[in-house]
Amino acid sequence: MDELAISVEIPSVETIAADTDSVTGQVNEDIYTFCEAYAAEAQQRAEEYKEAFLATGGTQEEWAAHDIRIQVSYDILTQTEDYLSLVVSGTESWTSAYSELRYYTLDMHTGKWIALEDVLGADYAALATEQVRQQAEALAAETGVAYELEQWQGVTADTSFYMNADGNPVVVLEKYEIAPGAEGRLEFEITQ
Repeated sequence: MDELAISVEIPSVETIAADTDSVTGQVNEDIYTFCEAYAAEAQQRAEEYKEAFLATGGTQEEWAAHDIRIQVSYDILTQTEDYLSLVVSGTESWTSAYSELRYYTLDMHTGKWIALEDVLGADYAALATEQVRQQAEALAAETGVAYELEQWQGVTADTSFYMNADGNPVVVLEKYEIAPGAEGRLEFEITQ
């Protein structure tokens, strides 16, 4: 797709090594793979959009004027001797409202990317869901914002999280998931 510009920003192994001192080349390759996977999915979405655009009467010239760009990068959120948490960020200019964050956490002792269950145990969903509900209710009382917890399905294996500097998981809920969009993404620290 020659009209599509994709910019993938990924630091080199040397840059990461200088920043983290203990992260291996394999971790950098994993991060690169995470970024590449997002870019491939975004390119597929843009290609499908182009097909629909042209099928509904748009021209190649009009399409080229869209100046579609896909940008992917990552940021390290937390790095301790126990965990490295990062977020892969993707934005797609063909729909200015479309951006996505994907969170990943590495156990520095095992070298494995982990899930919330690995941190909180088998009852992770119930534990995290209850704490999110309690914190959201407290926020609602404090701010007057109406949280829609009745429709929320609770924390699942797919719920985003990262580890904070205190070693606690922070559950990240997407915009509109339990609150009006103006509240943005919401974060809830889960204590064990």
